[in-house]
Amino acid sequence: MTSEKKEKIFKYLQDQIAQADFRARAYVFDENNNKNPTRNCFVRLRMFLRNFISGQIAIRWLVITGFRGVGKTTLLSQLYFETDAQQVDKLYLSVDQITQLIGVSLNDVLTVYEEIIGTAFERLEKPLILFLDEVQYDKKWAITLKSIYDRTNKVFIFATGSSALSLQNNPDVARRTISEKLFPMSFTEYIKIKVNKFEVAALATDLRTVIFKSDNAEQVYSSLKSLEQKVRKYWLEIERLEIDRYMKYGTLPFAVKLKNEGLVYDQIKKIIDRIISIDIVEQSQFKSDIISKIPEVLYTVAASDMLSVTNLAKDLAISKITLTEILSIVEKTETLIRIYPYGSHMTQVRKPSKYLFASPAFRSMYYNFISNTIGEVSYMGKLLEDTIGLYLTRNLWTSTYSLTYDSSQGGADFIIKFGQDNIILESGYGEKGFLQISNTSKRVRSKYGLVISMAPLKLNKEKNAVTIPLSYFLLI
Repeated sequence: MTSEKKEKIFKYLQDQIAQADFRARAYVFDENNNKNPTRNCFVRLRMFLRNFISGQIAIRWLVITGFRGVGKTTLLSQLYFETDAQQVDKLYLSVDQITQLIGVSLNDVLTVYEEIIGTAFERLEKPLILFLDEVQYDKKWAITLKSIYDRTNKVFIFATGSSALSLQNNPDVARRTISEKLFPMSFTEYIKIKVNKFEVAALATDLRTVIFKSDNAEQVYSSLKSLEQKVRKYWLEIERLEIDRYMKYGTLPFAVKLKNEGLVYDQIKKIIDRIISIDIVEQSQFKSDIISKIPEVLYTVAASDMLSVTNLAKDLAISKITLTEILSIVEKTETLIRIYPYGSHMTQVRKPSKYLFASPAFRSMYYNFISNTIGEVSYMGKLLEDTIGLYLTRNLWTSTYSLTYDSSQGGADFIIKFGQDNIILESGYGEKGFLQISNTSKRVRSKYGLVISMAPLKLNKEKNAVTIPLSYFLLI
């Protein structure tokens, strides 16, 4: 390393160390100097950190993944601010700044940092916490952090990254880390951040147990009735229009405090543009002419129910194989959720898959900011389906389950499979009957059917199905 390069890194680190607390405050406190509420996963991540500081060092490396704009930097800043500098040393680095503005590697910066503190990581007497944001900008981040992890047990690493493509599939990382996937916000997180109203204790756990682990529809109904007062207690003083706002843009933390809806959609478009121009470009072999077609693919998904790969490939003048590869890599960036048709094998899918947006705010942007090719009722119905898809992946991703849909005429939106048990689920914005549940139950044996809609709680014994109000489902 040249002396000029070392001096540049030294000055950068001096600034980072001096200004880190000030910069973190912008994420930790609001304009009135009150602490911003934290995401639900904050307590769990802080527990790992506190265990390390207290001498329980089983977990020393946490990787937090999630697409751009989902709140990783805020979460990392809150964890940094909560870390007591009297107990440990701490260093916050934005790796995108290191590589793009300073033009050096993460390894270079950490090497100079060892010189600043006057000792190698192996000889640390006081624990050190590294808070590293957007690590995927350094192509050698994994080997750099693996080296530090293996050299000493005095260092705890928090690493975040927008690209699950480069973070989750790295064997050096997988064997040594705990991975935390940061999803778009739940409704209760949205309300907590917007108006500082907190969840009713244990209600989410109780609702999840009822919805996913009951034996039949009657048990679902009776158990939900027993929780009715708690649900009503939560909704006191919350406008019902907050549900629409949540589905339109409230799943993304940065959008909650913005007053101008047009500005919200402008920021969402920039997020998608960066996913395409940075994450996909860096992690794929696509040439520029193929990259240029991805916005049109996403635009088509936003206005579609099921997606015909054959027809879209023809419209885009590309091969079906290329379009399949595009959809696959967009899915890996966590922008889309692919729902396979029921009964298909993942490697042999003859009927069209259904693609949902990982955040309904993405579809909302296409409808409100670019062009509205579908009617208002269909648009809100698709936002609800995206929201339910998000909730199912948020709440079930640590479980062994599969999520498909019934591709037959008049079939249900979702079939959730746990082992040998199926739950049929249909969504509908406004009033919704049991027709799709009934149609699908003729070909799929299920424990019970659920209809998530704006309709009141209702049991249909004959069809072994329950209508669950959206006001209940959003609290899981």
